Amino acid sequence: MTPEDILSHPASVLTKEQRAFYFANGFVAVDGLIPPDWVRRLTARSNELLEQSRSVNHSNEAFDLGPTHSAEHPRVRRLRATVDRHPEFWEFACNSIFTDVAADLVGPDVKFHSAKLNYKWPGTGEVVHWHQDIPAWPHTNYSPVTLGVYLSPVTPEQGPLACIPGSHEGALFRHMDEEGNWTGTISENDLATVDLTSAAELTGSPGTLVAINCRAIHGSRANRSTEVRPLLLCVYSSADAFAWMPPPTPTTKTGAIVRGKPARMAHLDPRPCLVPPNWEKQGYGSIFSAQQGK
Repeated sequence: MTPEDILSHPASVLTKEQRAFYFANGFVAVDGLIPPDWVRRLTARSNELLEQSRSVNHSNEAFDLGPTHSAEHPRVRRLRATVDRHPEFWEFACNSIFTDVAADLVGPDVKFHSAKLNYKWPGTGEVVHWHQDIPAWPHTNYSPVTLGVYLSPVTPEQGPLACIPGSHEGALFRHMDEEGNWTGTISENDLATVDLTSAAELTGSPGTLVAINCRAIHGSRANRSTEVRPLLLCVYSSADAFAWMPPPTPTTKTGAIVRGKPARMAHLDPRPCLVPPNWEKQGYGSIFSAQQGK
């Protein structure tokens, strides 16, 4: 669906102004939108899985571990495919205010793509470099949106998500080095054409919702606080968007219609997208490992 098609349908959760801001800028943040009960439930599941990670020594299908991870000090960078780790994650992804927000931004027929829970730990110095999402998992159109919910307060000191306004309407950049190796990062030469000074940092209280279009340039600074920053992320698209390469982190729910009905015809956006690696053959760690060249 086109933005005009989507906006022709009445909103369920977002205001007219919030939807307009998203389509104009490629992102939007709404402070405290997710109910406190959901934040508590998701935080409890997150804490349980972090406890489980104490017995894990190497990254696996569930955990992407940071270099300083240990049983005494868990440092999980990413909980992969959250909807396959506990039923409550899937309940949230398919039957909550999240799907209502997704419908406000991709149209009434909503397809689920993937989910993860990222942690930014204090003292690790890890940065998420500027990048766009869709080059890693291209679709027939650019409706995919990543919806995130803050499980704890996010302050400027924690290195919050930062987005470049309007970049979703600009160039789609190469995320590989000169040898064709996946880096998950926009090169310095390409970044020289982007106004990075316009970046907006998305801070907020627990339950804050952030929505980022798949073409929007975004990243985040290192966490300089004393608290971990957990961020649950789910990706949705309009039902008429079809992935044309294997997803980096597939789930058992990938492709499920979580609202409305399946599409009978694909929407084909004429703007091109470079072909990423075949993740089924190459394997995928996380954006952290990709950007660190590992």
